[in-house]
Amino acid sequence: MPSKSRFCPISRNTLSLFTFLFGLTLLSGCADSKSVRFKINSVPKGAHVLYQVQGGDMPCQGKWVYLGNTPLQGVQQFDEDQLEDADKIILRIMHNGYHDQSREWAGESFWQEIEEKDVIFWTPELIRNKE
Repeated sequence: MPSKSRFCPISRNTLSLFTFLFGLTLLSGCADSKSVRFKINSVPKGAHVLYQVQGGDMPCQGKWVYLGNTPLQGVQQFDEDQLEDADKIILRIMHNGYHDQSREWAGESFWQEIEEKDVIFWTPELIRNKE
């Protein structure tokens, strides 16, 4: 006769619920962080979207970070204090055969736009190179 275990096995659902709640607890500890939604289109579609943070204390400060191609809908995590201390946040759109376009904010004004609109929305009409 097999011996009965004193421990109750954990069901897959219980383990999934525990993992979800643990992850939620970790994320809630980041009170100064905010998920920033980007909705970026371009005319024509298919442009490359990058951002750069200049100044401040961001880990990738001064480096271009690739977000994807237009139409782009994405989320990026930022720290409020790091953004407010930044000198400039730049979004850049690049498409082969067209002039690059950029949009800039001071760190504090970028954070204010996020707080007011809950999304960074931009749809530039790209200008063709005449080369």
